[in-house]
Amino acid sequence: MERAESWFMCRPGFVETVRAVGLAAGEHAIRPVSEEWPAFGVVEVDQPLVEHGARLTLDRDLTSLDSLHLAAALALPGDDLVFATWDRRLYTAAGEEGLELLPRTLG
Repeated sequence: MERAESWFMCRPGFVETVRAVGLAAGEHAIRPVSEEWPAFGVVEVDQPLVEHGARLTLDRDLTSLDSLHLAAALALPGDDLVFATWDRRLYTAAGEEGLELLPRTLG
């Protein structure tokens, strides 16, 4: 991520990130998440995004939130876009949609 010119996240990603950080490191660790959030470009949830996400849930066997993250990434310009995830199903679905992935391989 340090090489990226910009970062983007779908709006519900804030909730997921706070939850993950809080569970992994404790409530005291969520403050930096809030402080770093303005560094991200936010893909807003709107009707076209949720419709695309709904199709992806069925086409790619994704959870509702993962389908929104993938739909958000697919709504961004594709030049130099790298999709980062460590979720196996989301990783596979993003690759099938033609996105460049990080990490390069998922072990």
